[in-house]
Amino acid sequence: MKTHISAAAFAAFVIYLFSTVSALATEAKATAWVNVRSGPGSGYSVVDTMAKNEVGNITECRSNGWCYVQRSGPDGWVSSSYLTALTAPSDPNCRVRLVIGSGGPRFVVSCDGGSSGVDVEVGTPAPNRVCFFANNNYSGASFCRQPGLYNAMPGGFNNKISSIRLHGNAKVRVCEFRNMGPFCRDLSSSDPSIGSMLNDRISSFRVHRGGLPPLKQACLFDGNNFTGQHACFRVGVHRLPAAAFNKASSVRLHAGARVRLSQNPTYGVGGAYHITTSKPSLPAAWNNKTKSVKVE
Repeated sequence: MKTHISAAAFAAFVIYLFSTVSALATEAKATAWVNVRSGPGSGYSVVDTMAKNEVGNITECRSNGWCYVQRSGPDGWVSSSYLTALTAPSDPNCRVRLVIGSGGPRFVVSCDGGSSGVDVEVGTPAPNRVCFFANNNYSGASFCRQPGLYNAMPGGFNNKISSIRLHGNAKVRVCEFRNMGPFCRDLSSSDPSIGSMLNDRISSFRVHRGGLPPLKQACLFDGNNFTGQHACFRVGVHRLPAAAFNKASSVRLHAGARVRLSQNPTYGVGGAYHITTSKPSLPAAWNNKTKSVKVE
């Protein structure tokens, strides 16, 4: 017995069929002139050639890296090493790669600077991450990290960062010493040159998306106008480390901090000089005489 299908039902079926094929396909372009073969491997016969930058639809891929491509010419199998996404990532620290999984072939962008992977599907917003570069203007060796606390730098990057690029909604707090030790600086936008106090001096950092409590700090410099060697302190009482820094000629305050200087190694013994705003030059009575501080 013959079964008759109405024109409307047939049209609906065709629409469904093509929408299904479209949903499973991934657009790709050829990176060079490449052979299109009758099967998934170099041992199969050549049925056509795919031109450089020619676009087709990948419908399936095999574990050996060969993918079936539908195109304007004869369809066939193409090595995935010659296929890429239609658009390339603008970040030089990122690369496109093809993922072959149960959900079908798809392109993702890996932004890892050669370290830990951070993948996002092509065409989606950039993930929240921060990338660190050894040179100014986001150049040189680099690595990227997603939100989290990092009390030490990855191997080879300690005290070797000069520029920082932020992606998505990420922000970062970078610190001079391990375990988030002062001096620290907060960045809410990319910086092609992070400044003398932290250039090649970052040893820990925290990547975050929301706000962090203000970081009150007082930094003492052995030169006027906040120059020369420095030592920074957070809220609390501190003795200046005589072996590394035993003098102060100027004081810079951060995030609303106030500081009291003492000429005695034991704070509270003797008088104190109260500073509520940054001082590019300490008075003669206190120049190079500070032994301990109290940051408030």
